[in-house]
Amino acid sequence: MNKKRLRIPIIGLVCCMLLCTAAFAVSNRTITVSYGGVSIYLNGEKQVAKDVNGKVVEPLIYEGTTYVPVRAVSEWLGKTVTWQGNTNSVFINDSVFSDTEVSAAKDVIENFFDLFSVGQYQEMKALCTGDAAAYDYSSGVFGMKKAKLLSCTYNGDYSARTDKLVFECAFEMNPAENSVYDSAQTKTSCLIYVEKIGSQFLISAFASGF
Repeated sequence: MNKKRLRIPIIGLVCCMLLCTAAFAVSNRTITVSYGGVSIYLNGEKQVAKDVNGKVVEPLIYEGTTYVPVRAVSEWLGKTVTWQGNTNSVFINDSVFSDTEVSAAKDVIENFFDLFSVGQYQEMKALCTGDAAAYDYSSGVFGMKKAKLLSCTYNGDYSARTDKLVFECAFEMNPAENSVYDSAQTKTSCLIYVEKIGSQFLISAFASGF
């Protein structure tokens, strides 16, 4: 094993705690940990822990306790994980929607902004429901005249509260006329809500909130 001194957030949890819905406070202090050589098996099958961006994350050993990535283990057990930065909290909930449903909803958002990039505004409305379907997107989307979707992350905690699929989306953009954005602003983010109506997934709202 390798030993390395580094500054990391210590989250007071072990694997058995991951079965519960919970929030954990984070505090920073410098510690010496051991890492490397720890394998994780779920029902006899070896697992590789990864972060939200797909990067491999190794388990750590500190004072005889093995610490594993909370997101990876929770998702292996069928839970959703949300990081709330303003309170430094991790929320673990039962999954409201399946991976297939989350993927289908995310595809709708990606298709919506692909259409926006080429000015197909009527086709955009066909991917929406409620007030979102009535909006004139030729004037912009959520204050953006042009927008490139940079990331689209499913928020399981918000989805569990609203019974809709909620995504945290980040954009590179040009502000629309009379929008709340500064004319020189080039990046923003928002929440996008997707509803499952029958077999369809449709965008129902855009909102600030993260």
